[in-house]
Amino acid sequence: MPATEEDPKVADAIRSFLAVPVGQSVAEPLMATVNASTHALPPLRITPWANLHLTLVFLGAVPQRVLDDQVIPRVGELLADARPGRIHFRQVAGFPDPGSPRHLVLEGYASPTIETLQRTLREGLAETLGHSRQEQQWRPHITVAHFRDRKPRPITATPWQAELPVAEVCLYASEQGLHGPVYRVRERWPLAQEPDEADATET
Repeated sequence: MPATEEDPKVADAIRSFLAVPVGQSVAEPLMATVNASTHALPPLRITPWANLHLTLVFLGAVPQRVLDDQVIPRVGELLADARPGRIHFRQVAGFPDPGSPRHLVLEGYASPTIETLQRTLREGLAETLGHSRQEQQWRPHITVAHFRDRKPRPITATPWQAELPVAEVCLYASEQGLHGPVYRVRERWPLAQEPDEADATET
């Protein structure tokens, strides 16, 4: 039974997403740059370091039983042959529209294996979750801050190059904390195979 046939407001529904964790080698210089640049930006609510992630598939509010009995086993099946890869970041920019941004993000593009991985997860979970199978553009990014103003001024993108190795996929649960949402890892799937030749030689 698709997850959407459940009442999304049931007590045990968990706001969930599949994502790549952001390691210290990317997070530390990224957040140092953002913190040092706040004077030149509209008012921001900076993402706590522990909440940094790169979303692959947003699942929505999913009942606990559906997560345990359907989603987690299905993700394991979909990732059985998945290969590691990387995200190539190129700039810090306003998102989703630089002219009227809601978030400040580090954005870039994925290597071929990660493009395939994301598409496999999205399409493979569509029936389980009752999501549309319609093709959607995935824009890999890490949200580093949210603009406090509803209509902040346009943001000029700033070049910022880095690479994020993708060696595991995590299932995150969003919980409401004292100062905002807290993202906790509920399940991990390591990508143990070697990256393919195209990823290994890509520059």
